[in-house]
Amino acid sequence: MYRYKLTVSYDGSDYYGMQRLNEHNSIQKTLEKSIKRMTSKEVSVFVSGRTDKGVHAKGQVVHFDFEAKIEPKALMLGLNKRLPEDIKVVKAEIVCNTFHARHDAKSKEYEYVISKVPSSVFSQRYEVYFPNIDVLKLKEAATLLEGTHDFGGFTVTNELKPTQKTIYQIKIKETKTHIKIKIHGNSFLRYQVRRMIGLLVDIATNKKDISTINEVLKTKDQSLAKNTAPAKGLYLVKVYY
Repeated sequence: MYRYKLTVSYDGSDYYGMQRLNEHNSIQKTLEKSIKRMTSKEVSVFVSGRTDKGVHAKGQVVHFDFEAKIEPKALMLGLNKRLPEDIKVVKAEIVCNTFHARHDAKSKEYEYVISKVPSSVFSQRYEVYFPNIDVLKLKEAATLLEGTHDFGGFTVTNELKPTQKTIYQIKIKETKTHIKIKIHGNSFLRYQVRRMIGLLVDIATNKKDISTINEVLKTKDQSLAKNTAPAKGLYLVKVYY
């Protein structure tokens, strides 16, 4: 038995997230169908973690097992011929049988893309327009989220995972037309990144005070950070192993 690791990029606009969910069209289900079309065998694809409906990825990681050896380049080319245009395998590898896409992940990096000008019909699926952002205030607020904290206030009520997480770095890059926020952390709760972005934008547009961040971290009151930034601006950039 051989274990294959795939690095996958996708436009999440037309998918019900990464995870296989019954009748809904998901990235995981589409990958499994394409592998079956190529190999004529049913396989189960294991993912590094879920991405929500509408979220994109540049470097999602999955793995699956198959009884025969397939050269990685042939696997990548074969799958890309069978996948829809909005999903692409960017790298294929044969890895040791103990590798696990989710359990072995050490950290993840996300990027949120904010447009400073109204989006065009060609860009509106891949960014979010937020006018009048104070970038200095955005950067100041972002530093308060770095480090190890209890992020229970930035998720949903029924989140069952441990809520203490570590944000290694939040890096903000500004151009004439965009603001890009990169967040690198050891792991993330459901909606955590989008709710962090939502609060940062509220602070940077003077809708909330910067002190709200420490209040959410201290009290874990989810009502203080319930503004979930739209999914279409979020990208899973890289999974670190």
